Amino acid sequence: MATAEPKKEFGIGMLRGNLFWLVLCQCIWGFTTNIPSSYLPLYIEALKGSAADVGFVRSVAALAGLFLYPVGGYIADKSGRVKLINWATFGYAFSFIPYAIAQNWQTLMFAAFLTNFVLFYNPILTVLMADSIPIGQRAAGFGIAISVPQAFSILAPAVGGFLVDRMGLIPALRDIYWVGFFAGLFVAGLRRFTLKETIDTSKLEKIDLRNIPKLFKDSYLSTWETIKWMPEPVRVWAVLQVVQIFFVAIPGSMWIIYAYTIIGVSATEWGLTAAVQGLTRTFVAYNAGRVMDKYGRRKLLIPFLFLTPLIPLVFAFWVQNWIYLILMVVPMAIINDFLISGSQSLVADWVPRERRGRVISTLGTGTFYVDIRGTTSGGGMLLFLPVALGQALGGTLYTYNPIYPFILCSAGMVLVAIYAYLKVTDPREIER
Repeated sequence: MATAEPKKEFGIGMLRGNLFWLVLCQCIWGFTTNIPSSYLPLYIEALKGSAADVGFVRSVAALAGLFLYPVGGYIADKSGRVKLINWATFGYAFSFIPYAIAQNWQTLMFAAFLTNFVLFYNPILTVLMADSIPIGQRAAGFGIAISVPQAFSILAPAVGGFLVDRMGLIPALRDIYWVGFFAGLFVAGLRRFTLKETIDTSKLEKIDLRNIPKLFKDSYLSTWETIKWMPEPVRVWAVLQVVQIFFVAIPGSMWIIYAYTIIGVSATEWGLTAAVQGLTRTFVAYNAGRVMDKYGRRKLLIPFLFLTPLIPLVFAFWVQNWIYLILMVVPMAIINDFLISGSQSLVADWVPRERRGRVISTLGTGTFYVDIRGTTSGGGMLLFLPVALGQALGGTLYTYNPIYPFILCSAGMVLVAIYAYLKVTDPREIER
């Protein structure tokens, strides 16, 4: 007797079920909430902060993640991914309000702390995505998840830059943050009614939120247990993440300040640069993932990692105007596409589904790249302290000599590439 075929999940092509809704939400947010993040260093300076203050604000924001990230990963593995994502997304939306009403840079420090405090759910999005992509297609799946939102948000940075130049930095950013708040509420509602749990619901445990001290204790003990559990390849990845994220964080907030004050790039030109970068990544991301699925992660990750030390050096010593900057970001975007899709899929390949939430909350999402937008994505429990130290160090070094943060970042990425060459391997068996 013929059996009925399983009902196909809603979506388009490879984007189905959770993956479709996650990507759709990223498309909405990519055009709204992500616009002001790259202009935050200029916003801090406009509210009477110095370059050292910029580094301090980003450092404090990074430390905020130490509080709830273990709790997020623990709850995600024990009581499910979706419920955690739903509630935390609403919290993230409300964290935009302090940015919109800030009157001094200290308020922006509080806002940045609050944003990172509630972003403990961010690695769980990657976990849910990894759970929802068939094995053998993960790099391609992550490639699509990267490229489609990039396509929808290509013009967003240019729009943000135009508004900054037209309205003035402070009024423009305040309006943009308000738009981000309302977009965040919409995304939170959309996730609430569309995402489906990926863990066997019969095995989920009920977390007693009335016993907060025990929840924190169990969560932090779970982090330590997760570190002890890690097999050798995952421990290698942990070392790489910690070292890489520290050196990338050093110039993290200084890229736009250097471009704005020394190279002479305007806010509109900076936004157009990000648009060119996004357009490049849109065309490359999916194919980069397919190539990685076909030929293996290590074979391509290592050569691209050896190219990353060139990015900060080219920026600091070669870029003289906006045209030079455009010429630099195109190859940078290609490098980053291979690194992001390959490293994220490697983490998913190594880690069993039932541990994925705790491991990614501990190690981050495994995104290796150097980006002029200053992002230190992929936050995890082990990464917040090196990010905080790197941001603080970068702001201080910049006050002595603007070139220093970029030189130190380049030297650090050489060490990362060498260590990866010696230690990183592809898994023999891929986790489901």
